[in-house]
Amino acid sequence: MNQVDKIRIEIQMLKKLPTLSHSAEKILRLTNSELTHLDELINIIENDLPILSKVLSIANIMCLGYSGPITNLKDALFKIGFNNLKNVALSVSIFSLFKVSGHKEKTYKKLFKHSIATGIISKYISEEFLDIQDESAFTAGILHDLGLFAIHHLYYDAYLKIENLVLSGKNVSEAENEVTDLDHSIIGKWLSEWWGLPEEIGEVILYHHEDPGKLDNKYRRNIALIHLANYVAEKIGYSIYNGIKESVFYEPGVYSLLTLPEIGDLINHIKSELPLEEINIL
Repeated sequence: MNQVDKIRIEIQMLKKLPTLSHSAEKILRLTNSELTHLDELINIIENDLPILSKVLSIANIMCLGYSGPITNLKDALFKIGFNNLKNVALSVSIFSLFKVSGHKEKTYKKLFKHSIATGIISKYISEEFLDIQDESAFTAGILHDLGLFAIHHLYYDAYLKIENLVLSGKNVSEAENEVTDLDHSIIGKWLSEWWGLPEEIGEVILYHHEDPGKLDNKYRRNIALIHLANYVAEKIGYSIYNGIKESVFYEPGVYSLLTLPEIGDLINHIKSELPLEEINIL
C-alpha cells in the first residue's frame, strides 16, 4: 500500500470530518448542473444569513475601486456575475463547516484570510494579465488550502506544531512531513472528491505546492496560477503562519507556463490595485 492510499484510508475512517451543509449541497448542485437557476441561488443565499453577509463582503472586495459599494444580491449579480456569485457562495458555505470559536479563532482567521486573498489574486491575475475570464480561478484559489482547514479542525495540536516549525524557518511541506503523514494537499483532494467538487478544483488542491513546470497534468496552467497567487498572498501580508519562507515558489516553472510581468513588478502592481486590506474586516 502506498502512502497516498494509506492516508486516504485513515481519512475515510475519521467520522468527525464535516459533511456539506444543506446550503452548500444545493449550491454545488447548481454548480454541477447544466441549467442554473438565478432565483434558486438567490433564495439559498438569502436564507442563510452568515453566508449572505460574507458573500456581500467578498463581492465588495472583488469590485472595490471599480464601482460603488455592493449592498444587496441584485447588485452583486450585476457587478460580479452569476457564476462568480455562485462560486463565492459555495466557498463561503464550505468554510462555514470549519468555523471555530475561542482559542482556535485567531489561527482560523489567518487561514481564512489567506484563502480569500489567494482567490481574489488568482481571479485578478487571470483577468488582468492572462486575459482569461474563468470563474474557476477564484474558486480554485479560495479552496486551495481546504486540507489545512481539515487539519485545523481535526488535529489542532498538530496544526500548532506545524506552525511552530514554519516560524522556525521550515516551509509548510517540510513542517507537515515532520509532524504528520496527513499532508494537507492530499486531504484537500480527498475532500474535494467526497463532496463532488469539479475535477479541476481537486487537481489544483492536490498539486498547488508542486513545480507546475514539471507536471504532466492537463490543469497545469491553472495549478501554476494558484501556486503563484498563494505565494503572492504570503508576500503581501496574507500568510497563514507569518513564517519567512512558508511556501516554496517555483518561479521558472510558473513563468514557463504563464506570460506575466516579473514577479516583483507583479506583486507591486497587485498591492497598488487590489483593496485587499478590506479582507481584515471579514
